[in-house]
Amino acid sequence: MNILILWCLFYSILTGITTSSSSSPPSSSNKIPLYTIEGQVVFPLGENVLDNIRILVDEGLYIGIPRVDGTFVVSGIPSGSYIVSVNSPFHIFEPARVDINTKGKIRARAVNFIEPGKVVTMKYPLRFESHTKPNYFQKREEYNLIDILSNPTFFPIILAVISIPLILIFLKQQQAMQNMQDAPEIQDTVQRLNNFIQPNYNNNFPDIIDWLITHVGGARRIRSPPEETTDSDSKQKRKKFKRAKNQTD
Repeated sequence: MNILILWCLFYSILTGITTSSSSSPPSSSNKIPLYTIEGQVVFPLGENVLDNIRILVDEGLYIGIPRVDGTFVVSGIPSGSYIVSVNSPFHIFEPARVDINTKGKIRARAVNFIEPGKVVTMKYPLRFESHTKPNYFQKREEYNLIDILSNPTFFPIILAVISIPLILIFLKQQQAMQNMQDAPEIQDTVQRLNNFIQPNYNNNFPDIIDWLITHVGGARRIRSPPEETTDSDSKQKRKKFKRAKNQTD
């Protein structure tokens, strides 16, 4: 019985010691040391846009906010290598790489994504100066004479513009030569039109004497080609007309 009681007491004491040791906080020797990254953001004179700026460590793993004078402190960072950048909608800043060793020594160097092996040291605390302003819109291109001349469609257009007047002049000369060749035919056509509009009455209409002889009586006179009439011819025609009239009576 006494042995059982002693065994229970020993078990309860051992359980209490184990529970107290597991619930006790870890010693300071097991804590991970944390460090801070400090620096300053510098803007051109007359510009105050600190309200929209954030300090990003490894693209937002740790975030800091600058003070009124532009200084900032990002705390709670363990040892390691980090890229510190300034996020601003109005300015562009060059990022920096910060290396923190296990002893808390901090070294800063410029970021070179093209040649990572090239090391360019920077001063610490960090100092970020405005590099340039972002351009959210594409600049409208201006007219440039060189660009116009280098366009492959420029010379065909110029050739077409020059050739059109030359072609018109050539066609005009060809038309003039054609008109010169067709001049006799045109003259004949015009003469025929004139004869049709203004016929020759001496050739196309019968003589009055022939008309009277045909309808009144007597032998029909054979018509002679028209000749130039004179006073003697007109007298002879009158005599013939009177003679024919007397015979009919």
